[in-house]
Amino acid sequence: MLEVSRNIQDEITSIGIPEKARWLENYIKHQVKSKGVGIPEIRKILLRANKQFQLMDRSVQHQIEILNDLMLQEYAEDKLAAILYLQLFWKGTNEEITLELVSNWFDEGLITDWNICDWLCVRILSPMVDNMAEITLLELSQWNNNKNLWKARASLVPFAQSKTIAKHTEMIKEFSTVLIKREERFCKTAVGWVLREYSKVDSNLVTTFLEEHKDWVTKEVGKNATKYLS
Repeated sequence: MLEVSRNIQDEITSIGIPEKARWLENYIKHQVKSKGVGIPEIRKILLRANKQFQLMDRSVQHQIEILNDLMLQEYAEDKLAAILYLQLFWKGTNEEITLELVSNWFDEGLITDWNICDWLCVRILSPMVDNMAEITLLELSQWNNNKNLWKARASLVPFAQSKTIAKHTEMIKEFSTVLIKREERFCKTAVGWVLREYSKVDSNLVTTFLEEHKDWVTKEVGKNATKYLS
């Protein structure tokens, strides 16, 4: 285990709250293991680690090793630390490396629950959809039909919190059409979440999509997608 990664993990462990850990494990499900530490505390630990170990001065390869080591750990907070590290210190640079890194995390089975998947989507991939659209959208298109449900989910979820969601109509329709036809609940709920947000732009598209795909739309998806419709 790398010194920096071990330091971050040990600090997170030292402030864990067992009662909070049990609550999070019950809430997230998927056999998640938690230390019971919140995002603000993890952020502070990372900022201290950056100051102590001068992370920004290290090579990209060394930083990747730190990130991979954090993501390899079994506890949710250690994985979240890797995601927050990307958000705090990479600042939109190394986009090709970031996408390759994240893609490998899915392929290696290191992301296995909706909490980690969606945090990654919202904190890292949504801003990339807005700011580095061409390379990001190309990558997401390759994830959409992936057999790994979390990687497939991650092809669509970033659009939900995208500031440029209105620019991606055709891709949202295409990706949603693939995911709504899958059996996995968390592929389908990605569609409901994104359509809910897109309904603020074009409610007709949402109602048309739901009607055209009614054989695959669950009650949960329909309720979520129409939340903002009158």
